[in-house]
Formats: sequence, C-alpha cells, structure tokens
Amino acid sequence: MFTHTLIHSLSEIPAAQGARPITYFLPKSIETDPAAQSVLLYPLASGHVSQPSKMKLAFNPVPAWCIFYSTKGQGTVTANETQYAMSSSSLLVFDCSFPFTISATSASFEYDIVYFKGAPAPYMCSLLSDTGVFYLPSVSATGLNTALRPLLHIADHTKLTALAFHRYLTDFFSEAAEFASVPETSSSDSVPAYLREVKEYIDDNFYKDISLEELESLFFVNRYRICREFSKYYHSSPIKYLHNVRINHARQLLSDPALKVHEVGYQVGYDTTTRFIEQFKKLTGKTPAVYRNRY
Repeated sequence: MFTHTLIHSLSEIPAAQGARPITYFLPKSIETDPAAQSVLLYPLASGHVSQPSKMKLAFNPVPAWCIFYSTKGQGTVTANETQYAMSSSSLLVFDCSFPFTISATSASFEYDIVYFKGAPAPYMCSLLSDTGVFYLPSVSATGLNTALRPLLHIADHTKLTALAFHRYLTDFFSEAAEFASVPETSSSDSVPAYLREVKEYIDDNFYKDISLEELESLFFVNRYRICREFSKYYHSSPIKYLHNVRINHARQLLSDPALKVHEVGYQVGYDTTTRFIEQFKKLTGKTPAVYRNRY
C-alpha cells in the first residue's frame, strides 16, 4: 500500500490535528495489475487533501513521480531542493526520489495529488523539464486544464482500469510537453499582429462558442503559444478575457428591464442560465439579479 510507504517516509510525524489520523492528510492507495506495471504509467495513490495552516509534511525519497495541483489557499512545495509557491491553479510535477515537503501557509491549503510510476515515467517527465521539476504558477492561463481535469477530477481512481489511467497520463504529458516546447518571447516586443487579431475576433464574436482549438484553427498558431503570449501582453488568458467581455456586455444589457436574466445570458454567449450566473458572480461579486436591482 503506497499510503503506508508515504507514512514510513515521513521524516517527522506532524502534531495531531484533532481526532484526524495522519492518513487523513495523505492520498488513498491504488492497486494496479502487476502485469501493467512493466509497460504502463500506473497510479500509486491519489486524492484531494485539505491541509491545515502551518502543517508541514516532510518526506524522505520515495520511488514515484507526483502531479500536484493546488485548488484553494496558499502553500509551498519543496522539490529537488527548490521551494515553489502554490496557490489556486498552481501545478507541479516532480520526481519524488529526492526529499520533498508540502507546507500550508494559509488557514487551509487544499490540493489534488496523484503519485504514479511506470517504465515510461522518466522519459515522459523529461519532456517537460530536464531538472526533474515542471512548475506552472497558474494553469488557468495555459490551456492545459482540459488535459489535466480527467486526472484530478475523478472521484475514485480505483475504478479506473490501468489502461485508462495510462491514457489520461499520456494525454496530459503530450499536451504539457507541447506547451513546454513553446518558446518565451522577449518582453520588449510589441504586441504581435496575430494577437491583436485574436483580441479583435473575441471582441466582435464574444457571443459565439469560442474555444482555444477554434482560435488555433483560425489563426494557424499553436494554442499554447496563443495562451502564453495573450496572457503576457493582455494579462489574461484568451478564455478569461472572453468571459470578461461577455460580462461587461451583460452589465449593459441588464439595464434594460424588459430583458430577463436568462435572455441576457443567452445574448452574451452562455447556453445555460446557471453558467451565466456563475461567471457573472465570479467577476462582479454579485448575481445578475442583485446587480440589476442595485445598479
């Protein structure tokens, strides 16, 4: 059981957190068919962890690789003798054959974590970084969410076949490697012409179902390059910018009392009222109805 391996690798057992045992703060072990372990990427443990403030988990080396995605609060992860700041949407992929620590610096630090192994793992991880660590301060601005989601948002990985998990991991590494291969541009460069066209396209077509794949197809530019450069020059990912444009238009439409909330949402590009309300509240702090009544 890999969870037991993690417990034994702790350099020090943290102070008791109420009635919760240390296993509460560790992912659940996953058993895999031994026949698959020699050829596939396979999971060792996975889960969602809520780590309380000032709690530090310090591990001695374990034979595994780790995908760490923070979802709430702030913390730090030290991997390969380097400390990485983790906040909502931060991603870290690292080799656990070196000592590593996970520390919470806010009231509650929540994250999804997957430990895995397999013959292809060293090669796959080398595609992302030659240091044994791949770090993104924010995944939301990269376009990698789609590839990452199946790995982290499945309630019970124990129900997955080894082949299915291998496919999810392979898809993630393929997408992440493509993102990592996109070169950085000089900060002194003016906004590339194609980016101005992307922004203009979003401004003019915000009510349509725009995706990164569509932008890639329309402008013949790798979607990860679009994400990286758009975020650099406009300080927002293309999709986040799209939502901002939609909500700004929605605020104007809400001034017309003849339009119902669901009609406003539909006109600015949301196919469900729930989705519209979620995005509106996320960006304004209020529901459309409250915003209309107040302003």
